Amino acid sequence: RANFLYKSNSPTIVKKRYVDNITKNKTLGVYSINDESLNSKDEKKFSKMLMKEIKKHDLVLVIDYGHGLISDSMAKTISKASSYMALNAQINAANRGYHTMDKYDKADCVIINESELRHELRSREKNLKSLMKVLAKNLQTQNVVVTRGTDGAILFNKKKNVFIECPAFASKIVDKVGAGDAMLALLSATLRAGYDEKFSLLIGSLAAAHTVESIGTGNSVNKETILRTIQHILK
Repeated sequence: RANFLYKSNSPTIVKKRYVDNITKNKTLGVYSINDESLNSKDEKKFSKMLMKEIKKHDLVLVIDYGHGLISDSMAKTISKASSYMALNAQINAANRGYHTMDKYDKADCVIINESELRHELRSREKNLKSLMKVLAKNLQTQNVVVTRGTDGAILFNKKKNVFIECPAFASKIVDKVGAGDAMLALLSATLRAGYDEKFSLLIGSLAAAHTVESIGTGNSVNKETILRTIQHILK
């Protein structure tokens, strides 16, 4: 069940993408958005709504697009109140330069792509695995996953001090929108359920592969598709 917060003096966010008709690649994105922070009245309403829901759940997914909904203080509140929090704080054209994961005190699972990680830690050339360890320390997180497009994904488990790599499974890449969110949902759910990191990364990677093979987010990931893909891999 969805609970909606209506932001004062703000239109519904519209993100218009122009796509090349032949290659299906995005050529331009135009945003219509009011990304100012919530006013005090709206933030109090949001906080009350959020705390009520967080208490009911053992897994909290935070997809932070940096559009003014989650303030620094609210981020810390969510971190503290959640029994298990999975985070994806995305960098995009509208928030580049000021959006950061630093406002979260801790997270149990973090997913970020390589360019976002390098932007977050202001490092263009440092070894990727070293950066993952730094992020894990900064956010007090158990698992950091970095997606690398056609190079697949890599997971770092801080407690075991191990890196696990997984290839990309998409047979074709049509649209990458929503891939990180799909991976976050499936991977964090399996980790929270007690499955090991290898299996969880596999499930998350399969979910991401399913998402990038069609335009937009209309085709949701389902159990049957994941099971069929696993059976095909195991043959």
